[in-house]
Amino acid sequence: MRKILRKIKNIKGAIIALKKRREQKEMAHIICPNCHGKKRVDTISVECHPQAKMWGIIQCTACGHELPITMDMGYIQKLDIALPGVQSDRLNSSVPSDIKEDTQEAERANYGQCHKACVTMCRRALQLGLIDRRIGDGPLGGMLNQALSSNVLKQEIYNLATSIKGYGDIGAHRREQLEPQEVNMVIYATVRMLNELFP
Repeated sequence: MRKILRKIKNIKGAIIALKKRREQKEMAHIICPNCHGKKRVDTISVECHPQAKMWGIIQCTACGHELPITMDMGYIQKLDIALPGVQSDRLNSSVPSDIKEDTQEAERANYGQCHKACVTMCRRALQLGLIDRRIGDGPLGGMLNQALSSNVLKQEIYNLATSIKGYGDIGAHRREQLEPQEVNMVIYATVRMLNELFP
């Protein structure tokens, strides 16, 4: 219990208070590390049966910030201040909101170990980005070639976009497995490519 408390208290920016054992119920009170509880929020209590394991994402009802949480044996085992590898926070403000949402959804899918769904959403963000830059909708390979020939994409970014398409095709159409490090690379490449499309 003490080891878990020390680990939780070391999370930067998060303010967490755990009631001691035998004091009513074992309950975690979490204050959002993003808005620090300055906005009014409803209290959400999370309980995990002593023999159950639970993991997922909790969201601040005030600012929408998402935190991954893992509970086991009735206790918080892990609480991060943000989703792992939050690349979407690095997107330029000029990136359209629906494309940002697709990138965030890709990250949530990655956290949930839905790797094929993640790379498919990255492919979708790529295609929508090209459409917003006035590249005619059609087969993505042709769209990429058109973007390169019309200088919408530089050669280096074209190469990144081709990789995103390739992984997205695996997610949508093939039975191949994807490794987590490959998926993280696809998210990174997607954010970089979108920032080039929308400077």
